[in-house]
Amino acid sequence: MVRNLPIGFDNFRDIRDQDRLYVDKTDMIPQIISGDAKVYLYTRPRRFGKSLNLSMLDAFFNIKYPKDNTWFDGLKVSDCKECDVYKNAYPIIYMDFKDLDASDFNEFTDKLRRKLSKLYGMYGYLEDSEQLDRVDRLDYESVLSRTADRSGIGYSLRNLSDMLCKHHGKKIIILIDEYDNPIHNAFGKPHHQEVLGVMRDILSSALKGNDSLAFGVVTGVMQIAKESLFSGLNNLRVNNVFSEDFDEMFGFTADEVKAIFEEYGHPEKFEEAREWYDGYRFGDADVYNPWSIINYISSGFVPKSYWLWEGNMRLISDAIGRNPRFISSVLAPLYNGETCRIQINERVTFSNIHLDYNLVSILVASGYFKAVFIKDSTYDITIVNKEVRDGWIEQILDDSMDPMGMNRISSAFLSGDPDAVRFELSDSLDRITDRKVMIDEGRYQSLVLGLLDCLKDTYFVRAEYAGGNGYADIVLIPRNGKGPSAVIELKNAAPGTDDGSMDAISRNALEQIVNRRYFSDLSGDIHLYGIATRQNDVFISHEKIYR
Repeated sequence: MVRNLPIGFDNFRDIRDQDRLYVDKTDMIPQIISGDAKVYLYTRPRRFGKSLNLSMLDAFFNIKYPKDNTWFDGLKVSDCKECDVYKNAYPIIYMDFKDLDASDFNEFTDKLRRKLSKLYGMYGYLEDSEQLDRVDRLDYESVLSRTADRSGIGYSLRNLSDMLCKHHGKKIIILIDEYDNPIHNAFGKPHHQEVLGVMRDILSSALKGNDSLAFGVVTGVMQIAKESLFSGLNNLRVNNVFSEDFDEMFGFTADEVKAIFEEYGHPEKFEEAREWYDGYRFGDADVYNPWSIINYISSGFVPKSYWLWEGNMRLISDAIGRNPRFISSVLAPLYNGETCRIQINERVTFSNIHLDYNLVSILVASGYFKAVFIKDSTYDITIVNKEVRDGWIEQILDDSMDPMGMNRISSAFLSGDPDAVRFELSDSLDRITDRKVMIDEGRYQSLVLGLLDCLKDTYFVRAEYAGGNGYADIVLIPRNGKGPSAVIELKNAAPGTDDGSMDAISRNALEQIVNRRYFSDLSGDIHLYGIATRQNDVFISHEKIYR
């Protein structure tokens, strides 16, 4: 019988316990043990096995698991006898920075405090440890109770590593997943620099000059430069998509894909998979997208775009939107199958993120472009494969040519889809405004009018439109009489208003349109929208009429 696929699994122990498909990457372990770095930073695109590899390292090194576990039986690392002394011999701090998207800095720190509290809670035995002093216990309690101040958050991983080292009498290992995720999520928002500062404090204190640290492994999508996230960390080994060591540790090689297809009974599908999911170049290795290969098999070997990108799409589209020439000079030729030769920077600088070399660097690191070294800092750039070309590059182009979502918002209003209107309007508010700025109805009216301006060639876009027994906030009227009309009434609510009240306010706005007959001069299909706003939150009541 073939093994079950690891769909939705990124935990090594679960995959091995359930005998699911696992492509052996355990020879990463002896490479780390024999290396001379104190901290390894691995940057690869999302869904290429970074989290799975970290959980594999945790299963091998973590002192809390029994040394006689069978997770590594038959795998490559079992042939490394020198590795036995390291097996399940270290206290480990395993921290991921996923799920920290926030609309402002207070929300970010609240979510981060909750994550850190959960992490500290995994080491409850420290509360009664005789090796810790009163100050240690105060530090522990402040993080556990979610009351730690900015300094306490910044030193949270460092303090925990010192406590674990004292308790166990041995140095510890720190594993950090998606270190750059909070920074990407905050890009373009007012609290971006504050998030950078917090992440700098956490990473530099935990990994720089930490006498309790045996070694650390950090993963992310990009290497962020000039923001001093790893300031003064001299013994940092950066391993990115251009690095030759560890080049086969992320993604599937051609031989691995062939073996998988043999196991699942369809070796003839290899050429189709190569066209769709190959094309990535990490160091000297050509690799396939593992997420796509596994979903391709799960879906009965049907080729399509499986690689869901939920990470820094906004960062990419916003950056491209600030450099429209990049679309015509780089993206469009690549989309048409051409190769672009360009100088790139392996590290990302947010202050100049829209420049060509930074944009290409982001798109290579994120898995959209393949880069082949020519000389100096010059590379030949192509789109990696059919999956990316047919799926996500089209989305990037669409988003970049409409960075504020004007076309999508206009289409939503005219289609009569209140859910789409709510989503697109909320998304645009998050993109281009600060929650603290949106404080009165007039500002919302001006912003919505601006977002609907793309309709001006085919629609009259009117504010304070005189109709019936009053004035509608916004009305859309087709210039040639063809197409639906729309009447929009906006009501603003205070920041603390609850969701139930917001629904009621939107219904009242809709009733105002109906009762005052703002649509009396219109004909045909007419969409009526009562919209309640609460900072960047949007609630909508909708009705369609025909006259």
